[in-house]
Amino acid sequence: MQSAPPRRTGRFLRVAVLLLAAGYVPSSGPVLATAFWLRERTGRDEFYAAIWPYLPLLRPAGSPVKDYVEWWVIRFGTVGPG
Repeated sequence: MQSAPPRRTGRFLRVAVLLLAAGYVPSSGPVLATAFWLRERTGRDEFYAAIWPYLPLLRPAGSPVKDYVEWWVIRFGTVGPG
C-alpha cells in the first residue's frame, strides 16, 4: 500500500498552476501583437500560429481579453488576421 504524497507537493502544484494561469492571460496581448506585427513585416502567415494557445481566451463573445489583445495590437501599430 502506497502512502499519500506529502501535503507540500499538493500545495506546490496548486501554486504552480495558479502562477502559470496568472501569466497566461497577461501574456496574450504582447505575444499576439508581436506575432501580428512580425506577420506584417515578413509576410509569413506562420506567425498566426501564435493564436492557437490563446484561442480559448478569445472565443467567448464579449470577452474582455479580446479588448486587451486589441489594445496591444493597436499599440504595436499593426492589424490582426482577416
